[in-house]
Amino acid sequence: MGLRQLHHFVTLVEQGSFARAASALHLSQPALTRSIQALEADLGPLIDRSYGKVRPTAAGMLALERARRMLREQRELRRDLQLLEEVEIGTIRAGFGPFAASFLLDPVLEALVRRYPHLRIDLETADTPAMRRSLEAERLDVFVGESRSLAELGHLQIDRLPALETAFFVRSGHPLARQREVTLAELRAYPVAGTRLPAHILRFFRQALHEASGGSGPVAEDAPGLMTITCNDMHALRSLLLAVDAVALVPVAMMADACARGMAVALPMHPPTELRAQYGIVSLAGRSPSPAMRAFTALVHEAVAQASGDAGP
Repeated sequence: MGLRQLHHFVTLVEQGSFARAASALHLSQPALTRSIQALEADLGPLIDRSYGKVRPTAAGMLALERARRMLREQRELRRDLQLLEEVEIGTIRAGFGPFAASFLLDPVLEALVRRYPHLRIDLETADTPAMRRSLEAERLDVFVGESRSLAELGHLQIDRLPALETAFFVRSGHPLARQREVTLAELRAYPVAGTRLPAHILRFFRQALHEASGGSGPVAEDAPGLMTITCNDMHALRSLLLAVDAVALVPVAMMADACARGMAVALPMHPPTELRAQYGIVSLAGRSPSPAMRAFTALVHEAVAQASGDAGP
């Protein structure tokens, strides 16, 4: 029994006669008959020929279902092997925003190299505006970055990822780590570090600080902000907050290990501040993704799922 014989059997049942099946398979009718007879020699009677039309026996119905499944899996295997070959000889030029790079870049790069060792890879980290310009200039194929500011741009395609949870972290020995509640105003007694934030987040912090100090109405755009240190290298921010009495706004997933080891804590902000960043995989709309891009996208989703599990309750 072979897949070729199973293909002949499925085609015979679907066509309803040896003549039509032989024509569809580009075989002579005697050759098709011999193929079916060889299959029946292995599996038993599969075709009832007593009605003048080909009909499967009870065993034939069971074999038909299994044969269709096996042939479908054969087609999927061929497709996957073809995709693998196309990825191997391709190139991927991808970008990561600072937050995404902090916990996605390492596992995605490692998986790309492990699974596709001959793939040419060009990765960069930058903020969303810079990566958008590179994408539009076709210097990047795809990037993972903050997506809220891009939502209204019709020439971009956004594969949305789960919202990225962030928090203010300090080292375990920081004076604020002992408090049951911490306000935004209290953070200003210490260096506050973070990446270059989107404009709407900067406005949110300025307004919150303005109201906390007794102000009312909209705050001026040039009012002092919360951040005193801006750095797009998330690993540098992590090292900073673990070394000195600074506060850093970083992804929760990035700090899971340090918190589990008692090295850092997330500050209990009051009032509670919902700090979730909208992230997505961004590419140019209307373009068919290359095999390498599809592989990259799949690996990003895998890494996000893994990080979400690791940072779970």
